[in-house]
Amino acid sequence: MRLPFPALLSLALLVYGMLPAHAGTSNKKKDVLSVRIHGEGGAEEGEKFTVPVVLIDGRRAALSIMPLLSEHDIKSVYPFRAADGSFGIYLRLDPHGANLLTQYSLERMGRNNVLAVMVNGRQVTDVIVDKPVRDGLFCIPQGLTMIEAARFVNAYPVMGQENSKSQKKKNPKFMPSNIMLPPKATDLKGASTQAPAAP
Repeated sequence: MRLPFPALLSLALLVYGMLPAHAGTSNKKKDVLSVRIHGEGGAEEGEKFTVPVVLIDGRRAALSIMPLLSEHDIKSVYPFRAADGSFGIYLRLDPHGANLLTQYSLERMGRNNVLAVMVNGRQVTDVIVDKPVRDGLFCIPQGLTMIEAARFVNAYPVMGQENSKSQKKKNPKFMPSNIMLPPKATDLKGASTQAPAAP
């Protein structure tokens, strides 16, 4: 049976529309999620390098256009459920990201500055810089959806399991329903070893 040209064209457009947006790229982390953590810009940076925003708490601020940290600085993750019902996540940074965070936190602590966290273009939370961060851990305390938390787990090894085969291959993909969370006491019945504590 031969399809008329308009039907073939419609079918081709439908198949083309179903292709992944980043098909052919080599960085799979880029395909899964985008993470941008922007610091507040100082007066010395000028208007060309900052953008005015309204933070989640309603305060007006100027954020640096260039992010301090991105998904490329993340080494491993550990998700958890936040008190408000959303999800949070610990990010273990690579040496480059850890150095940037340490330097920024030392320079900006005590000034009521924030780091604005954007996940896939959505402002998730603002983290106040109140003390130096020297351990390379950045915590997004809340604001992630279950799908966003699952995308982190799909893209990066889970902390404490970086060397396991399942974390290296990530196959099959984690689904939001089986995202790794700290176990409940009932989950540990009959377990021979204790579950690792949250970082």
